[in-house]
Amino acid sequence: MGDTGEKTEEATPEKVRKAKEEGQVPKSQDLVGALGFAMGFFTLAALISYVFGAIEDFAQAAIEAATRAPNPATITQLLEDSIPMILKVSLPIAAAVFVMGIFSNVLQTGFFIAFKVLIPKIDKINPVNGLKGLFKVKKFVELLKNMLKMGAAAWIAWSVMSDAVYDMTLVVTVPIDQAVKFGSGLLWEYMVKTTALFIAIGVADLIWSRRVFNKEQMMSKYDVKQEYKQSEGDPQMKGQRKQLAHELLFSGGAQNVKNADAVVVNPDHIAVAIRYDEDKDKSPKVVAKGMRKHAEKIKELAKHYGVPILRNVPLAQALNKLEVDEDIPEDLYEAVAEVLAFVYKIKEEQEARQQEQKANAAQHRQARMAQMGAHASAPSAAPKNDGPPAPGGGGRNRLKG
Repeated sequence: MGDTGEKTEEATPEKVRKAKEEGQVPKSQDLVGALGFAMGFFTLAALISYVFGAIEDFAQAAIEAATRAPNPATITQLLEDSIPMILKVSLPIAAAVFVMGIFSNVLQTGFFIAFKVLIPKIDKINPVNGLKGLFKVKKFVELLKNMLKMGAAAWIAWSVMSDAVYDMTLVVTVPIDQAVKFGSGLLWEYMVKTTALFIAIGVADLIWSRRVFNKEQMMSKYDVKQEYKQSEGDPQMKGQRKQLAHELLFSGGAQNVKNADAVVVNPDHIAVAIRYDEDKDKSPKVVAKGMRKHAEKIKELAKHYGVPILRNVPLAQALNKLEVDEDIPEDLYEAVAEVLAFVYKIKEEQEARQQEQKANAAQHRQARMAQMGAHASAPSAAPKNDGPPAPGGGGRNRLKG
């Protein structure tokens, strides 16, 4: 696919997960090597008496055997005996280095196994691709790092020896045990300084590797939209969303959002519900939070329960670093106070409008009742008689006539 636009968006969790499956994780082999070197050196220093004792015992036995019976059979026997001695001395140090190698990798990337890396690929053994890889920026950076380490190690050796050059000329005049002690001190100083240097370079390399990895994994807005569309149509992702909604509803999350004072959003990636109860809480606290699909569910619940949703990107990112039910730190008080003040003002205006509507409704009912009462108490008018005169009256007039 062609260029999809400028890569300005951070990598989504889905893309990071796929990269991890391919074995693409930010880590520093220099740091792994430095920690392994340090572990091997300090293990040897701790077992120095044990190592020297085993070597000394073997050397004495070899000299005695060679003196007693100097023949090919004795040499063969000494070679056979040397193998257990070498294993006895080296295995503890090798085991310590091996454990440190696993620990240093897990420390950088977490524990995972990328099975796809184990699958052989023809591209890896293609000599043309190998030649192309020699001219990558990473190769030049690795070359510069190795040259820096070699130069720094040489400089440390020169500085240690230059400070002790006068004593080194006199070491031949002292007893052998003092000479060994003097040499051990120089070696210890050099190894400690070199180990510290290699670890510092490893840490710097890890920071640089993570920055490069994050830059390489960045996505364009088009890529983000395409990934979202694909995840929307993926039955597995739909099942995960349903499970997420189920967990949110049945773990008290819905009730927490319902009782929240406000929901602060990023606006698309983060949603954090906050609440402040003056009678119970000493400070505002986070009652629910989520990212991406979880955030969308929180916003849906907030709309359903009428909880105000406010957009504040820096505050949402800062609140998202807190745990649920954790009190908000003092450095966020001002920003949270502005949000709560705005929310409380909205609630007061809504309550005022509701009170006004209730008062108007009450006045309207009272006016209707008064009007009905006025109609009921008014006197009725005398009926008019437009018909013929009463029969008695007409007869009396006729008699008089």
